[in-house]
Amino acid sequence: MMKQTLVLALAASASAFAPASRFGVSKTALAAEWAPPAGEKWEEKNYETEIQKLEAEAEERLDAKIAEMMSKVDTVGKN
Repeated sequence: MMKQTLVLALAASASAFAPASRFGVSKTALAAEWAPPAGEKWEEKNYETEIQKLEAEAEERLDAKIAEMMSKVDTVGKN
């Protein structure tokens, strides 16, 4: 009796992680090729240069903030 209960509990918990079947969804519709709307052109942007520019700006701001905080270190805690 105990083994049967354990097996049923294990099966119930395992079924919670099993993928659900989807009735009514055709796989051919999901595999269709995507195309941009008519009259529009698809172009892939290279974001690497933009990311490098943003990183440089962030480093400059960080360096400025560190310099500001380092200049205030001597005055903190002194009255």
